[in-house]
Amino acid sequence: MESTISQLFGTGSRKFEIPSYQRAYSWEDKQINQFLEDLKNAENQYYLGHFLFESNDDSTLYVIDGQQRLTTCVIFFSVLRRVLEERKKSSEEIRVDLDALASRYLVDKIEDTQKFKTVRSDNNFFVEEIIEGREGHSQEVDTTSKERIRNAKKVFSKQFATLSTELLERWCQIIEDATVTEFIVKDKVQAAQVFAFQNDRGKKLSKLEIIKAYFMLQIYLSSGSKEKISDNITYLEDEFSKIYKQIVRINLDEDEVLNHYWRAVSGQGFYSAEVIEGIKNKIKTKSGQQGELNSRTKWIKGFVSGLAQAFQTVEKVEKSNDVHTRHLRDLNNMALSYPFLIKAYKYGVSESSIDRLVRLLENITFRSLIRGGRAEIESRLNHYLVPFKSAEDIDTTISSTINSIRQSNWWWYWNDNSLKNQLYSGDFYQNRVDNYLLWRYELQLADKNHPVPHNVSFKDLIRNESIEHIAPQTPTNGDPVANGYGPYKVEAEPKDGISSGSWLNSIGNLMLIAQSQNSSLGNKAFSKKLEVYGKDNLLNQQKEIIEFVADKSNPVWDKTAIERRRDKIVKAALEIWSLDRLN
Repeated sequence: MESTISQLFGTGSRKFEIPSYQRAYSWEDKQINQFLEDLKNAENQYYLGHFLFESNDDSTLYVIDGQQRLTTCVIFFSVLRRVLEERKKSSEEIRVDLDALASRYLVDKIEDTQKFKTVRSDNNFFVEEIIEGREGHSQEVDTTSKERIRNAKKVFSKQFATLSTELLERWCQIIEDATVTEFIVKDKVQAAQVFAFQNDRGKKLSKLEIIKAYFMLQIYLSSGSKEKISDNITYLEDEFSKIYKQIVRINLDEDEVLNHYWRAVSGQGFYSAEVIEGIKNKIKTKSGQQGELNSRTKWIKGFVSGLAQAFQTVEKVEKSNDVHTRHLRDLNNMALSYPFLIKAYKYGVSESSIDRLVRLLENITFRSLIRGGRAEIESRLNHYLVPFKSAEDIDTTISSTINSIRQSNWWWYWNDNSLKNQLYSGDFYQNRVDNYLLWRYELQLADKNHPVPHNVSFKDLIRNESIEHIAPQTPTNGDPVANGYGPYKVEAEPKDGISSGSWLNSIGNLMLIAQSQNSSLGNKAFSKKLEVYGKDNLLNQQKEIIEFVADKSNPVWDKTAIERRRDKIVKAALEIWSLDRLN
């Protein structure tokens, strides 16, 4: 049925609510600015698209498709009303009936009830932030959807402040008169069928949304009784309600979680087919089997339930304060780890085994990154990911992986000898693991009766730290010896030169240092650097530089000093990432 936004909201005491199994508010600057751009370009007509609702009575419509647009319209009217109210207080003539606007879109003045409710977990915030428009209210901004609601309000407020009252009134009229089509279904079965063929204007459907629609359609097509289909649809709604609550609590993209989960359960691990294609193929394999409809429905329900748990696992990992989990996160390469962790939590693995698994994954990820991706590791890990099918398998999986790293030629690129060679080579400079290596070295120094370095996380540290070349990449005035450095080039014995011997990017010549320090030190003389190292910070690795100098009364930073420091750091690294520590 075709109508307008004002007719859609203005029918009797009609109210709108976004069910908890639907996505929370997800529009960002791109979509809000497009909404505003559409208004700027609109003449007298504006089409806001199609809306799908479910309703068991005439008073409340549950938004199945179109929730992003409706939420944005309510935020638009809320901000517009308050801007025009302020101008009215300044004796400016306002032609819009502001009380009617509030009653139509915000609070029904007859029943004193909220006209539009967002998902339950965000609604109290929505009431105070948008419906009542309070400043400094007590509701926390603890989800990304709440952040986006507030951001939409800010974008509209900033834009409206620059526009004339006449134009704002025109925009109000354009949105109120915007053409929409609506379709109201009376039960969940019909809603699932129609939703499968709908799209939401503004943001491209995610893979998760496509899968959700596909599953609901498959349940509808299962040819069971209407009551049974309705029960199964309700089950999916409840599980997706859990998923959408988690989505706004994690940093990882929802489709990445879906991909990691699919690798965990598909039976193909890291070499699984693309997730949408793979799931559809899995559903097809259920066809032709005895009891195929029940089998298909059972598989879908099990998959969605496990997916909801996978989102919970991601939140556990992201928010864990466990030191080993923090180290794993710091490596910023969780794609190797999440399929294992999702499986481990799915099978109810004990916390002690989870800890051992996390330490193994951190160790393997470090070894992989130190090589700079020059060797493919997924096939090796797949050898242990795919057969891992119960909690009892975990310790065998971990022990077998450790033994393979130690003994198997297939794991040669990541064994202890290869790790040692890579650490000595210095080829990993600027491959994003150098900061992490030096950070772990700093922590080990703190464990060796040195002062604790700082009460901050690696992430906080790296924001303000950078890699310092102790012997600078470009020595002052091109005369390194005169400035306290060893010769950069030695023709007779090239390996003795800092640059000719490839010592410049050796780990022994690299150090964590504050960015402000690094820019101020630049390529100053070594004696000047020594005066600064350790002065205004708590990094032990800066304070110990003098220990590697042969003649402390006449300090020179040369190939020998770099070599001494490299050997100490490599020894520490081999201890930190020793496989013996995983037993």
